[in-house]
Amino acid sequence: MDVKRKRLKILVDMWGEIMSRSSEGLTREEVIKILRNRYEREGVEPVRGAANPSDIYEKDLIALYIVGVDGLGIAQDLPKHVLDIFERERKYIEAVDAILKGDSDNLREKLIQIIGSPPDSALISKIFRVEMLRYYYGFKDRDDMPRILEALSKAFPEEEKTSKRLTKFYIAMKVAEAIIKGEALKQAIAIKLGSPRALPDDNYISKIMQTVFGAKVSKYSKILRIEKERTKEIGNKA
Repeated sequence: MDVKRKRLKILVDMWGEIMSRSSEGLTREEVIKILRNRYEREGVEPVRGAANPSDIYEKDLIALYIVGVDGLGIAQDLPKHVLDIFERERKYIEAVDAILKGDSDNLREKLIQIIGSPPDSALISKIFRVEMLRYYYGFKDRDDMPRILEALSKAFPEEEKTSKRLTKFYIAMKVAEAIIKGEALKQAIAIKLGSPRALPDDNYISKIMQTVFGAKVSKYSKILRIEKERTKEIGNKA
């Protein structure tokens, strides 16, 4: 079983446990602890970038909620106290949906109203994470991550560093996905060169191949070296 299926199975099984124990009045902290134990027992970890933040399991409540709502369709069956556990995640999804409606007028104010305060770097990352996980787990065929990144960048220009960091992750993720799928190298390079200000290097791409897709980088080391040389060639011609 590949790492994506393992993660998905953990998240689906989590809902079985949450529903069976709903009468116990589970807290958010208890759900995070159970989720962490399940990941550790299966020998995998949540989707993450090159860093390994201490709150990665709290962040993965986004994935858990998305699987329940988009995958299992159980939103209508959840008791209020269970819904309350995921109140933050519901707001992140509402923020993404507001962006994708395409109404950019007063978007900053709308997102602040939804979240309840001006989003900081951590909150902006979680809003982006919603769309990234929807795409990663196959709940969306269309990749709307660039739209989310552009909208957040315009709405919160003071978070430029966060926008660059998320763009770097996005590009690395798409290049890694293209390489793993065996797509033409020039397609991967075209994606990689899409945002020169946030261009990830090969070491970063290799980390994303491991942390997001669970790939053995040694299998693709030659491709990454070729990609590096091709990028130099393109840069010299520019």
